[in-house]
Order: sequence, then C-alpha cells, then structure tokens
Amino acid sequence: MAVEKMKLINIIGPIAEFDRIVMDYVIENDIHLEDMLHVLANAQDVFPFTEANPYVQLVSKVNETLSIAGIDSEALPKGNHSMTPQEIEDYSEQIKTMLVGIMKKREEIEDSLEKNKRIIAQVEHISNIDIPLKEIFEFEHIKVRFGKMPKESYKKLNEFLSEYYAAFFFKFEEKQDEVYGLYCAPESIREKIDNLFSTLYFERMHIANKASGLPSEVIQSLTRENAELKEKLAELKKDMDIIVSREFDKLCTAARSIYYLYEAFNVRKYAAHTEESFYIAGWVPESEADALAREFDAEPNVTFLLEEPDMAKHVKPPTKLKNNRFVRPFESFVRMYSLPSYNEIDPTFLFALTYSVMFGIMYGDVGHGIVLALVGYLLQRRGVFLGPILKVCGFVAALFGVFYGSAFGVEFEYSFMYKPMASGNIMKTLIAAVALGSVIIGVSMFLNMANGIKQKDAGRVLFDSNGLAGFIFYWATVIGVLSLVLGYGIITKWYVALFIVLPLALVFFKRPLSALIAKRADWAPKNKGEFILENFFELFELVLSYITNTISFIRVGAFALIHAGMMMVVFSLANVQQHSIEELNFAKVLVLIFGNVLVMGLEGLLVAIQVLRLEFYEMFSRYFSGGGNPFTPSKVSAFSKTTTR
Repeated sequence: MAVEKMKLINIIGPIAEFDRIVMDYVIENDIHLEDMLHVLANAQDVFPFTEANPYVQLVSKVNETLSIAGIDSEALPKGNHSMTPQEIEDYSEQIKTMLVGIMKKREEIEDSLEKNKRIIAQVEHISNIDIPLKEIFEFEHIKVRFGKMPKESYKKLNEFLSEYYAAFFFKFEEKQDEVYGLYCAPESIREKIDNLFSTLYFERMHIANKASGLPSEVIQSLTRENAELKEKLAELKKDMDIIVSREFDKLCTAARSIYYLYEAFNVRKYAAHTEESFYIAGWVPESEADALAREFDAEPNVTFLLEEPDMAKHVKPPTKLKNNRFVRPFESFVRMYSLPSYNEIDPTFLFALTYSVMFGIMYGDVGHGIVLALVGYLLQRRGVFLGPILKVCGFVAALFGVFYGSAFGVEFEYSFMYKPMASGNIMKTLIAAVALGSVIIGVSMFLNMANGIKQKDAGRVLFDSNGLAGFIFYWATVIGVLSLVLGYGIITKWYVALFIVLPLALVFFKRPLSALIAKRADWAPKNKGEFILENFFELFELVLSYITNTISFIRVGAFALIHAGMMMVVFSLANVQQHSIEELNFAKVLVLIFGNVLVMGLEGLLVAIQVLRLEFYEMFSRYFSGGGNPFTPSKVSAFSKTTTR
C-alpha cells in the first residue's frame, strides 16, 4: 500500500528497427514514456522526430470496416499483428466491398418492407370496399381523396358541404379522435373542395400505385410479399454472419496490425534520433524492470539501460499507486485532492481507515449500515466508483450500530453497548471525538515528518508546524491541559520553556534554520522587520489553527448524537417506543419507513461530506502535498477490454 517504486529505462537501437522494437517491447509492457530530449538535456546532434502519422486514414478505414462487420474496435482479442500497411488496406477494402454489397441489398429490402407496411396500414382503413383501388383513384371526371380528419372537424362537415351538392364524404372508420374516409368531387370544383377540407385539417394519405386491386386483396398480397422479404433478410444476415465469422481472425489481425503501427508511430513524439540510431526513455515499475531487461537480451543490436530515479535529477518519476482491493476504491477520493508525488507516502490506506471509521461512528446503525452496504454492492455491480466505498462504510456503520445497540432506530439492551444520547454519555461522546481528532492530527504530523525524511528535507522534519517542533508543542499543550483538568501539577516554567516556547521558536525561525541546515548562503532574511512581523502573525494563526482543527473533530461525536436524535424524532412522530415496537399499525409503519429512508439519505450525504472535509482540511493539509504525475503506459487502446467469440 504505497507508491510503487520506478526505474528509468533507456533504449537505444538502429533507427530502421524503431517500429518493430516499439511494437514488440514498448507497447507490450507497462512503460511510461518520457520526452527523450528532456532526459538528454543538452545532448548534441540528437533530433526529434517531426513526421506526421501516416496511418491515420488507414485506421479510419479499418474502423469503418469493423463497424460494418459489427466488431467492437475497442475490444479486440490479443494476437498476431504482422500484416503490412498495404496488406491491411487491400484486405480491409475487399471485406468492406463484400459487406457493403450485402448491406445495400438489406437496405433495399428493408425499404420495401417499410413501404409495404405503410400501404397496409393505409388500406386497412378501407378494407371493406369492394371496388379496385385503381378504379377509385383514376376516375376521369371525379377526383377522390383518401385521408383522415379530427372528429370535431367531421361534426362540422355537413355545414361546410351544404352548398356543394356534388361533393361527398364517405366515412369508413373512427379511431380515437380521428375519422378516416374519403371525399369525392367533380374536377370542376376540385380545387375549392380541396381548400375546404384543408381548412378542416383533413390530412391526405397518398396510397401508392402499387395498391391497385381490391383493398382486401392488396393487404393479402403485400402481407405475403413481406413474409418473403423477411426470409430474404434472414438469408442476407446469415450470409453476413458467415463472412464475418470466417474472416473474424484475419479482420482482427488487420486491425491489430494497423493499431500497433499507429501507436508505434505515435511513440516518435517522445523519442529522439541521430542519423543512425533512435533513443527512447521511460519509467517502468521496479518489479517489472528485470524481466524487461531479460527480454532485451534477445536483441543484440539494441542497448537497454536501467537507472535509479536519483540518477535522473531533472526528470520526475510518475506515480503508480499500489493498494489492495479493499483500499483501492478510496484512491478516487485521494485523487480528488491530488495524486501523491513519487517521493511521498501514499495516504490511501490511512484515508480508507479513518474515513470508514469516522463514517461508522457518525452513522452507527445496524439496519442503515446494511442497507448502505447493499446499495454500495448494487452500485459496484453497475461500475459506479462510489459503490465499493459505500459498501465498506456501510459495513463499518453496521458494526458501530451493534456497539450502539441500534437497528433502524430500534434500541436494544445488552452488556457492551454504548448509548451516545444516554444520560451522562453526551459529554463523553464529544470528548472522545476530540480525543480521536488529537490522535489523528498526531498521526498526520508523523506522516509529514516521514515525507520530509523521504524527500530529504530536514527543515520540514524538524521545524515545520507539522514537524517535530510542531508535534512537541501540540502534544505538550494537550497533555498540559489534561493535567490541569485532572489536577496534576506537571506544568512548570521548565515544562513551558522546553516543550512550548522552544518548539514555537523553532517554528518561528523555520526558514532561516532550514536554509542553514541546507548550507545555503542566503539563509538570513533580507528584511528582518518584515520577517518578524510576518512570522509573528503566521505563528499566531498557527496556534489558533491547532485549537480549531482539534475542536473541528467534535462533529464526529455531534453527528453520532444527531443520528440518535433524528431517530428519536421519527419514533416520536410514529408514536412508537424505540425499545419496543408493539402495537404497530399500517400508518405507524409508513411513518417509520419514510422516516428511516429520510434519515438514511439525508444523514448519509451529510456525514460523507463532513468526513471528507475532515480528511482534506484537518489531515491532508498537514502532510500531503500531492502534485504527482500519473503513470500512463503507452498502450494500444483497443485491448483495454477483452472479446470472446
């Protein structure tokens, strides 16, 4: 549970072998590439690669072919990738032509199916007519229009047609708020009748010339035709499936080959070269470095070098976190603040431990915790990053619920339970929360000192407000206050001088003392008055922050009390005793269910936010600097998922 150690690698080889080496070794391994010109710094006669990637269009063509074939380009199985660009282009175009031919036939058939379905839907409204449609719509002197109008318009129709004795409307069907039918009128008044029906919102339905017989015959004929078209569609789909299944492996080989070529060429933006050789630099996890070195033993023309991070002073190693599956989900919260730098302690384990424990203390209830854990499990199944976190926090909340003797607000009585709201326990709960906060702050100071040791920063270790001086002052103050409360007289002038005044003085003079230890010539402040004034106010603010930061943890106990109080209110509204759920009725059960859901949702959100605030402001601000560069190995993105066929 830490930041994984890295080693810097250098690969030098013949420029003609660049693509092969990159495809066989760099892309196949976890290598975080660095800008080689930055690594080499002031090296002479070394140049960057400037060519544009020539495989962009070919990648697009292959992706189009895969899309037509129904193959997910982001889920290709690993395998052979040895096809040349010309072979890839020829083969991809060949398969695309075959599949596009089938697709066009399918589109034509689907278009015919849709047209037939549309005609059937229209003709069904006049299926009881015994006159061929061709004769109806091809009268020489009478024009016929088929369609539908709103029912309200139909009611007014007789009034509108009263002055046109030669125009008629025949109703065939009423459907919901619409009336289907046709109107006919002599050619001489056709235009006036068309305008009249238009004002009545008549929607004309054009029946295709293909429907020429009796309506019932047309429906039967088109239904048979659609059945035949569906059979042809099934045959074409079968043909396409056969082609895709037969060519699947070769299609994947073509896709893998172009993806590897494309990604290998992209590596050039990190590499450098001379007239004969290429240079690549990158970071690999220390655990994989030796295995990678053994792989390069098979390349006599390639030089492979391993370096420790300390040897590359001007290159910052990337950060790769290494946590177990229980702690790993909390990395997302740590990344919200910042990714740890390479030479910094990974705070994820402490964050996971303290976050889940404080959440459990504040949200302690067996029933609520189990429900929260189940919700977390369901969210985890859906791939939501909060799922595993809710699952752990819910489980811890259920454990504290056992300690509190509370399940969905129902109170139980047994020997080892602790009731936060019981008489005499309220103050104990708040004091315990502050004591927990003091311990957490102390641990945070230790981590700050550990980070200072890792970073070889003596000033941070010794004189920082969260270093040794700050730690001594803080705990001397805490112990001194406790001694006064408990009646022990340990506070003397020597105690104050050694453990309070001296540590504060060291914090006050942190900058010059740190510079002296680092043997810097500019250790003395230029403007002494400004230095004293500025540090005086900073020291005053620091002392206040120690007090406020410690008291801030009182919210841990306060929310434990709030949870118990809110559940008391719920049971009071339901008129039910918390220690007894007898005499329940339907209304009381509804109040209890609604109250529990409200408390779970509202308090769960508030507790999650409050604990996150304590983590970020009271803990991370003491020891965690962040600013890490994420470890991002060069990979072919198509293999981020797996495919089975």
